[in-house]
Amino acid sequence: MADRRGLARIGVRAVGGVIGVGIAVAAVAGATLLPLPDFAIGAPAQTVTPVPADQQRVCPGPLLQLAADAGEATRPSAVGTPTFASAADDADVDITSLKPDADTASRDQAPQVASVATPRNATKPPLFAAAQMQSADADDLAGLAAAACAEPAADTWLVAGSTALGQTSLVLLSNPSEVDATVDLTVFTETGAVDAPGAAGILVPARSQKVVPLAGLVPSAAATVVRVQTTGGQVAATLQQSFEQGIQPRGAELAGPTGGPARQQIVPGVTITSTDAIQGEQSAEGVGFAFPVVRLLAPGQADAQVTVGAVGETGTAVGNSYATTVKAGQVAEIPLDHLKDGSYTVTVNSNVPVVASVRTSVIGTKARDFTWFASAQELQDDLLASIPSGADATIHFANAGEADTTVTVSRTRPGGTPTKIVVPAEGGSHARLGPGAYGITGADGLRGSVSFAADGRASSFALSPPGPLAAPITVYPN
Repeated sequence: MADRRGLARIGVRAVGGVIGVGIAVAAVAGATLLPLPDFAIGAPAQTVTPVPADQQRVCPGPLLQLAADAGEATRPSAVGTPTFASAADDADVDITSLKPDADTASRDQAPQVASVATPRNATKPPLFAAAQMQSADADDLAGLAAAACAEPAADTWLVAGSTALGQTSLVLLSNPSEVDATVDLTVFTETGAVDAPGAAGILVPARSQKVVPLAGLVPSAAATVVRVQTTGGQVAATLQQSFEQGIQPRGAELAGPTGGPARQQIVPGVTITSTDAIQGEQSAEGVGFAFPVVRLLAPGQADAQVTVGAVGETGTAVGNSYATTVKAGQVAEIPLDHLKDGSYTVTVNSNVPVVASVRTSVIGTKARDFTWFASAQELQDDLLASIPSGADATIHFANAGEADTTVTVSRTRPGGTPTKIVVPAEGGSHARLGPGAYGITGADGLRGSVSFAADGRASSFALSPPGPLAAPITVYPN
């Protein structure tokens, strides 16, 4: 009997345990399946729409030369005065000057800032453009130098320059803002990136320009690429390069920013002339500078497998293609030595991001010069172009799309006759222009540039779309 009672008690306890486990499982399942009260407190937030800032274009100012006095060899001084032109759509352009970092004879030799007020409720920036032009003819500095006045930026690539024998390269840093800017320069050469003392922490005071001689950072570099990065105020960066062979000046140029690193770079309006004269002087000292070349840099860690194609614009002979490998971090140049005189669209395709530009030279009856053509950004449907006086101008468009595009170019002054330019698919076209302001429509997705030419003189600058206005932002109080 005792054993039977014990077994009964054990059975009762086991059944009770199973029932308890079942009740617990049911409770957990009920808590999971049944809707529970939802308690949430939303984070306080407020959408703020920034007041549109004035649109600015910064012009680098006159060509500069370093002092001949050995005691002040790095002190720049202004040479001559550039002509300046600006255009705005239904707005007044305000012109102010920056404090120069060079010896000047007048206010006209200071860097200029062109500004246009943006309407408060504007959804896009006003159409606006400015540019400058200068033809110098000094004993040790001569050439035609045109530059589009640029928007300030925090990150800029300058694909130009050299500090080899006879070459002088200056980085011009213009700060139009009301706060000081701190600039770091990363300089790449044919041997790689250079850790140069003095290249970091360069102070550019508010409303001022700072001139940095490149030879002080990388002496005896045959080919350079400079990355300009800023904190604080933003700057407009330009590279001035001049060449002197013996005691004879052989050209000067103001090279503006190129497109940032990308797997495809398009350089519109590359103009090649004087090929017969250049080939006739192949054995002359320094003539290698005269051959047209594409300058390339792969700034990442991987080598670039690059294909360069040159396609003639309408009315120009068929171009050519070139393939090569560009080592990571090292500046390379590809000669365009099979092209005839004419205008070309040069396209660079790469398996890794690269930066690129093209250099050409011209030999005239009494003078010589060279030009840097920058890779260009995609344009929007409408824009303005400002053409300063001083040399014959040609506007170029490149079309990377699969359908022909028609662009209309019209003088902004009353009575201007519109010019229609058909830009073929995967090709380019151009038209001659006189000095003045031009409205451009139908350019969406195209790339553009303006080239200038005279006897033994040449220059160029790329057309750029306006930067976007600041978008509304959501602020979460702390």
